[in-house]
Amino acid sequence: NSGFNDSLVLRLKSKPKKSPFFKYLLVNSDSESIITSKLPVFDILYLTQLNNYKTIIKQLKKLNRINIGIEIKIRDIRNSTSSDVGKWIKSIKDINKFCKLNDNQLIISSGAELNYETISGKTFDALLGICDIDPNTYWTDLEKWIEIKSGVYFGTS
Repeated sequence: NSGFNDSLVLRLKSKPKKSPFFKYLLVNSDSESIITSKLPVFDILYLTQLNNYKTIIKQLKKLNRINIGIEIKIRDIRNSTSSDVGKWIKSIKDINKFCKLNDNQLIISSGAELNYETISGKTFDALLGICDIDPNTYWTDLEKWIEIKSGVYFGTS
């Protein structure tokens, strides 16, 4: 079962009752639940408020959560002050370091819900550079992580 279905990965909040025809990843946000379990209830943890990222990192480390994606959306800082953007970049650097040391994957996404919120590849790569992340390494690692994680569910029920 390959082809078009292999190129799509759905983002879902919970595991579907029936096996979907597409790969998927389970997404949870830090505002939806407290991370208290080693159980793989989610593949991606979306950090909605970066002011508590250090606490969340400590929880993940304490629970030895590995091979999860920690997502930060650019959309969340669009109307921020320069001081807040500076704090955001610092948090990305810290979260990236945590991910590298603990076998997790940093996911920076546009978070676009509207066309005008999309971000060009060059802008994205420039942002990665500002955060001291090599764009080529980032995209290669992210692609591998998505392929491995989404493949876990594909074709299972």
